[in-house]
Amino acid sequence: MQLEVTEEAEEDLEALEKDIKDRIIDELEKLQKNATPEKSTYIQIGDMDLFRLKLQKEDRNSRLNHRIFYQIKDSKIYIRGIFHRQKGYGTETRQELEDRI
Repeated sequence: MQLEVTEEAEEDLEALEKDIKDRIIDELEKLQKNATPEKSTYIQIGDMDLFRLKLQKEDRNSRLNHRIFYQIKDSKIYIRGIFHRQKGYGTETRQELEDRI
């Protein structure tokens, strides 16, 4: 499946430290092969159908604890946002994602 990273999601990615960014890029490449892995959850924000992919290492002290929000539409995967877990569940994030679409 083709993957398209939106401008806003690209900015989210660029703001991350290199090691975390590299790990997220690896996960994005995996999404092209399997758009709905076990770690993903279907969510609805407003009238939008999205998926949230949970990324974290087993080590609870790891700095990788992020969420990738994406939409599957017309045989494409649109990456809409990449947030740290602390931001990934708030109402502010929901509004930001709505504004991005």
